[in-house]
Parts: sequence; structure tokens; C-alpha cells
Amino acid sequence: MVSNINTIAKNEVKTLFKEKTFILILVIFILMTLLSNYIGWSSRTTIENVFQETIKKVVSSGSRQIPVDPFTGISILSIIKNMIVYIFLIGSLLAIIIGYNSFLRERLSGVSKIIFSKPIERKEFILGKIYGILFLLLLITITSFLISLISISLITGKILSLQLVVKLIIFYFLSLIYMFLFSIIGLFFSIFAKSSSLALMIPVIIWIFISFVLPELTSALNPTALLNPANIQSTLPHGKVLIFLQEILKPFSVSDTYKVISGSLLELDSTGSSTSALNILINNSAGFIFMIALLGAAIFGSYYTMLKFDATEEEIYE
Repeated sequence: MVSNINTIAKNEVKTLFKEKTFILILVIFILMTLLSNYIGWSSRTTIENVFQETIKKVVSSGSRQIPVDPFTGISILSIIKNMIVYIFLIGSLLAIIIGYNSFLRERLSGVSKIIFSKPIERKEFILGKIYGILFLLLLITITSFLISLISISLITGKILSLQLVVKLIIFYFLSLIYMFLFSIIGLFFSIFAKSSSLALMIPVIIWIFISFVLPELTSALNPTALLNPANIQSTLPHGKVLIFLQEILKPFSVSDTYKVISGSLLELDSTGSSTSALNILINNSAGFIFMIALLGAAIFGSYYTMLKFDATEEEIYE
């Protein structure tokens, strides 16, 4: 059984590497990482130059009120903070496409009927597909992690401390889980849907709901939180209804959980700098557990739907 699953997973990887779509996704992700590092470095350098010029003017004027360094308490990991938004918006959407293409190509070409006419178990097939998708996302994530690690080391001119490396690893591991969730949602509907357009449209609608609609409810107290990973508190008046709604829905907002944990891991404020990675996960355990549970439900749904899939009767339409 294990050998069959590995064979299917390897075939999935080889097939996707031959497709222009996956190569394009990989290139986009690498460019996203490089762009995030460049923007972070450029912004930080500009602010530091302005600060140094301000110091010179203050000293030359004879004033003793020296301004505080704007990066006091802010970790060097904050350079890649834009990766949070890129993965939250673009990475998850690209993951849907990977999952969507995983089984739909067999259905559209009619290969699924040939595959299931052979002595191969459905559970081996779907597990092989899932492992293949996970391996591809892992490859993308590791590539992005190495680019970030090398870039930060080159910018700072020194090797990151073990604590920062651990936080960076956990950030990318969390990003892997987040993207894997959306890829499995895409896989599920590529099995379940009767048409190829619905197989893509429904996961995208779910992505919109998770990424925009639900965060709008849970971030109603903080309008800047939707696309801003930093923990900026709103000065608007807080109604009791909004506070109650946020407390109830917040653990179920997967994207909010991802942004909050990621922001703390990359130490975007002094709070994240003084908190260990384990405590960050514990402090957001409710949302993290729900994310894992949702991923488990998506995997089970794909597994069960594949077991019930009848290739002799199923027809998929454009």
C-alpha cells in the first residue's frame, strides 16, 4: 500500500512539474519572496537614513531631546512582514489552483476511468494525491524560507540567532499549513463538482469568505487589520455588539489566526520580541486548533468523496 501511495505521489509531482501552471506558480512565489525582502530592506533603510539625518540636525541645533530609534524593539525579521500578506492573499489562491488541477486533469481527459479500471484502491490514489500536493507545497515553502534566511543574513551581515531561526521556521510551517488547507479544498471540489467551472469557482468563493468576509466581522474593531499584519489598535469607539461578535467569531477566522500568529512570530512589535514561539502558539491555541481541525475535515472530505467517486458514471462539464 505504501509503495503504491509513494508511486502516485511521485507521479503527481512529475506531472505538475511538466505543467506550465505549476512552474508559473513557483516562479511567482520566488518573486513574491524576493519582492518582500527588497521592500522590507528598502523601507527599513529609508527610515534609518531619515532618522540619522534627524539626529544630525537635532545635535547641530544644540537640543538634548534625542528622538528614539523607530526600530527599537522591532526585530530584523520584520523585514519580511509583507510575506504575511502575500501568503494570506496570493499563496492561498495559488494553492487552490494546485489542488484544483490535481484530479481535474484526470477527469477532463477521461484518464480517471482508465485508472479506476485497474486494481488500484481509491484510498491509495487519494492519499498519493494528497502527499504529492503536500510535497510540492513543502518544496515551495522551503525555497521561500531559504531565500528569506539568506536575504536577512546578507542584510544584517551576520547569522541569525537560533531563536529567530526557529521563529522563521515556525512561520513558514504555519504558512505551509495555511496553503495546504486551501489546496485540499481545491482538491475536494475537483472530485465533488460536476463541472470544471464550479470546481474552481466554489473554492474561490470560500477563499473570499475566509480571507475577506469573516475577517471583516472579526476585525470590525480594527479596520486596518484586514491587510495589515501589525497589531495596530483602532481609536474608534467600540460597541458592545461588535466586541461580542469579535470574541465569538475570532477563533473561527482562519486568516485572522494566521495573520496574528505570523505577526508575532516575525516580531512586528515589542510584544512578539519578548514572547517565545511556543507561547505565541499557546496564546492563539483556539484559532490554531480550529485551523488544524478544518484541514483535517477537508482531508477527510476529499478521502470520503474519492471513495464514493464512480468513474463509470461521472461526467464533468466545462
